[in-house]
Amino acid sequence: MKNAINNESKLKIAELLKPILADQFLLYTKARNYHWNITGNMFFTLHIKFEELYNELALDVDETAERIRTYGLNAPGTMGEFLKLSALKEEAAGNYPDQFNMAEKISDDYDFLASRINEAGLKVQKEFGDEITAGKLYGTAERYQKHVWMLKSLIEKK
Repeated sequence: MKNAINNESKLKIAELLKPILADQFLLYTKARNYHWNITGNMFFTLHIKFEELYNELALDVDETAERIRTYGLNAPGTMGEFLKLSALKEEAAGNYPDQFNMAEKISDDYDFLASRINEAGLKVQKEFGDEITAGKLYGTAERYQKHVWMLKSLIEKK
């Protein structure tokens, strides 16, 4: 078993978490936007689901930011920082996709983010021996994969 994680490793882990935080915040914003602007025959289902997702993401954002702070770095906290660090894309101003595209876009973002988080978890575990952060990341990736499945199932056309 490895000893305590050294300070240099903690800083590298914190840097690895910054883009994840940015992606989570951008996805939070997108889910909130869609919650407000959904229309169509699946309004009630998706309105409720998007609210559930952004509430969960709000907690995830906080946990990721606090992990970054725990390891000695400042957490990004401005829209400019988030947009610079995030691999996800926000909607163009005034663009409101239909209900199916909203669900698909959110699902695709969760799918991307789950993969990114899982990769980070592997790196944190293998390179730095940080089982606690890796475990947190794996648990988050698993939840996000479940959201992908549920949203894809909702909009599946058979």
